Amino acid sequence: MAKKPEKKVGRCTKAQLAQRIDTVYGMLCDGYSRAKIVKTADEIWGICSSSADDYIFKARKMLEEDCRMTREAFMAEAMAGYRSIREQAERRGQLMCSKQALDAMVSLVGLAK
Repeated sequence: MAKKPEKKVGRCTKAQLAQRIDTVYGMLCDGYSRAKIVKTADEIWGICSSSADDYIFKARKMLEEDCRMTREAFMAEAMAGYRSIREQAERRGQLMCSKQALDAMVSLVGLAK
């Protein structure tokens, strides 16, 4: 089997680094394994596994930060989402969908029986 030619890779810019970490973050969110991320990173950017591991480490830190959400913040986001769904359903005349969104809101705050 022929040897793969050596790639001479220079350092990436801060913007490129941020974009690469965001890409790895997306891969982690999509459930990619470490091996698949390392392989993809080599194919896309021509980097070694240790560099890919650095990207994975930084992307996992971002993921941890995103998951740190207080109950109040989660409730506010969920309520806003349900409110948006309810309003859109009412505008379209989809009253059953609107009622289901309202029921979910009531259940979320603990007012349901």
